[in-house]
Amino acid sequence: MHDRQFASRPSPTVRVFTDFDGTVTETDIGDALLRHFCGETLFDDILHRWHDGAYTAVEAYRRLFAAIPRLTGPVLDEWLQAYSLDPSFSRFVEWCDHHGYPLMILSDGFDAYIQRMLQRAQLDVPFRANRLILGTGAPRVEFPYTDQRCPQHANCKSNHMLLHAQDEDLIVYVGDGTSDYDAAMYADLVFARGVLEHWCQERNISFRRFYSFTTVRDVLSDLIDRRALRPGKRARVLRRQLWSTG
Repeated sequence: MHDRQFASRPSPTVRVFTDFDGTVTETDIGDALLRHFCGETLFDDILHRWHDGAYTAVEAYRRLFAAIPRLTGPVLDEWLQAYSLDPSFSRFVEWCDHHGYPLMILSDGFDAYIQRMLQRAQLDVPFRANRLILGTGAPRVEFPYTDQRCPQHANCKSNHMLLHAQDEDLIVYVGDGTSDYDAAMYADLVFARGVLEHWCQERNISFRRFYSFTTVRDVLSDLIDRRALRPGKRARVLRRQLWSTG
């Protein structure tokens, strides 16, 4: 893990972290983008090899983007017009802002489309994602948040959670996919759907099923009002173990 960034935060709070693709958006934008610009056959082949462990996430992404001869900002802007954020997310952002609950997006996708979609929705939400650099020709990708603890993901989400929280904070995580497995282990409260829901069930990780961010807001509001949002014992132990290893 990198240098801790929470030393100046004196009091514990509720901190919310969320996945982007398929969570903040109803469609996995990253998958859709690569299927469209790489072609179904190549995408499915590389995805299969990644799932089988032949490729790391970084290797899979590099191979996929290397197959795209040209991707510019205007081309991406035009393609993104077909997609939008879950409408309930904007209201959730307002609710978090109103109550002072820090919110951050953690994505194994790419900044170029996340930033564009947030700006289009007029939302100023911090995020951590892989980098997609667009010019006049082939796109380039960078992966500043890899970690050997998370070889199957290009962005190790649990690191961001621990770097932006204190030990006493109550960490909430919202997600739906395989890139959320690691993060879910370290959260006091998990909102899950899709494959993350099944993964949590198999590993006896407590979670709340969610259908939109309205569900997340309503459940969180009720738990906080009743003072029933409590630390997760296993998550706290895991976080302290990770903190102790630096």
